[in-house]
Amino acid sequence: MRDNKGSLTVEASITVPVFLFAMLAIIYMCNALAVKGIIYEASVETSEYMAEYAYLSDRFETAELASPVMAAAKFRDYLDDKELVDRFVTGGSMGITFLGSSFPDSEGNIRLRVTYRLGINAPMFGSFSKLCSFEIKQKAYLGYDLKNIEGKDDEDDVYVYLADNSTVYHLSRGCTYIHYDIDTVSKDVAVKDHREKCEYCGRNSGDTVFVTEYGDRYHSTKSCSRLARNVRRVKKSEVEGSYPPCSKCGGSH
Repeated sequence: MRDNKGSLTVEASITVPVFLFAMLAIIYMCNALAVKGIIYEASVETSEYMAEYAYLSDRFETAELASPVMAAAKFRDYLDDKELVDRFVTGGSMGITFLGSSFPDSEGNIRLRVTYRLGINAPMFGSFSKLCSFEIKQKAYLGYDLKNIEGKDDEDDVYVYLADNSTVYHLSRGCTYIHYDIDTVSKDVAVKDHREKCEYCGRNSGDTVFVTEYGDRYHSTKSCSRLARNVRRVKKSEVEGSYPPCSKCGGSH
């Protein structure tokens, strides 16, 4: 009996630390994934800003030309949880570069190329690093010359706005159905409001979830792809028949 007690003590002294270190490693991995979402969200907002700024630099000679330096400055303004980013990105927010980006390119698109090195220092498992890179394409808001459009009614063939995963087009880029505020609520409150879990991230939700004013889903993370929206501007004639107008900003026009 004494031998059994001794063996249990030895096993516990080995397995408990291993379990704790494994849990810490999982936490580190989850935080690293959260950092990738934070960076992507800030990059989307930066590309939208650069798309708007492209109009100024195209129309006014006094406007400063858009550049990776300007993009990096705006990116840091949009970046949430900088402390977490500094922990997991080599060089912190300053280690995130935009080399190879175009503002805009020859086709009139903002191409924001984001590169950074993600580092993970997990107990017992050692240090790992991975070079991460992705590109966001956003149509620059350069306008168009009505005189060069033949066979079109200028009043009807206007620009409208289409968001990723959207089922309608918008006449106003400031429509709250495009840019919405994200609120933090308890999961119980979201369920009582008859919201269903997001099919992409809802299954991993805890006691706190994220919702929007007009949405019918709750999300486990702000970085969910259903919350981060990439907005592009297209001609109304290109989307009519495929998309109905927004009930908030398009129905009365």
